[in-house]
Amino acid sequence: MSLNYRNRIIPKVLSELIALGFVLFIIPAIYIFELCVVLPAVYTGKGEHDSFWLSFHRICGTFIMFNLVGNLIGVILVDTSTKNVIIDSSQIDSTKGWHICAVCETLSPPRAWHCEICKTCILKREHHCAFTGCCVGFHNFRYFYLFLVHLCLATIYASYFNNYFIWNLLADELHWSHIVRLVMPLSILFFGIDTSMTQLYMFYYSVTLIGCLFTGILIFQQSHLVFHNQTSFERNKKTRNYDYDRMESIKDSLGVRWYLTPLSPFIQSDLPHQGIEWMNREEYYAESSKSR
Repeated sequence: MSLNYRNRIIPKVLSELIALGFVLFIIPAIYIFELCVVLPAVYTGKGEHDSFWLSFHRICGTFIMFNLVGNLIGVILVDTSTKNVIIDSSQIDSTKGWHICAVCETLSPPRAWHCEICKTCILKREHHCAFTGCCVGFHNFRYFYLFLVHLCLATIYASYFNNYFIWNLLADELHWSHIVRLVMPLSILFFGIDTSMTQLYMFYYSVTLIGCLFTGILIFQQSHLVFHNQTSFERNKKTRNYDYDRMESIKDSLGVRWYLTPLSPFIQSDLPHQGIEWMNREEYYAESSKSR
């Protein structure tokens, strides 16, 4: 299945542009911090196998970074709107969720809804992501979900080593203000701006801890949607019209080769259909009973 790409990738809203800029800065910044500062401080070369473990964790970190960046690019570039959808008039059935979008003035398939920011209808619209400036929907959900998975893994990984690094760094000069700055990075506005490298390291440590908590919550929410073939809108409405088989639900989100997608964003994993026609629970059970 060939993918279409968005013509405009720069966010239209200033707050989203700032958020995306922060993401594009903080991910490589922490990657460099971990590989060039933290890991050499942990594996100083004094141990028998320090050189091996230093190389091993650098390779692991690079693998995670590769997947982070690749999936983020996928979220931003892949077009999941209805602009390139060719609709067969014989498919149209209002009882199955087809509707007219008053803004686009076109027919929209089931589970497709208009986004006021993107100014188009989105196939299986999940939500508009403020950190990428685009909608997450049928064609780019795989990249969004796996970006979250690798980001959570990265923050857990980094926090483990940062915990050792930071507390050893502060061992001789620990002060209660350090705790406050770790928990609330913006407290530097109260204590005074500290331009030392130690303050920068503490900021990175705080970001990884917050990122770990934030992405963990998001993965829990999105995994529930994956397993039950829902969107956030459908979950809020307590609608489970398309929740009939766990494996089919996973394929609808991550593609038929879902088990390979965590390895690389460039692995092809075609979605089982075009995101236009959706089989509901009643139809699925009716088909199942016929095949018995």
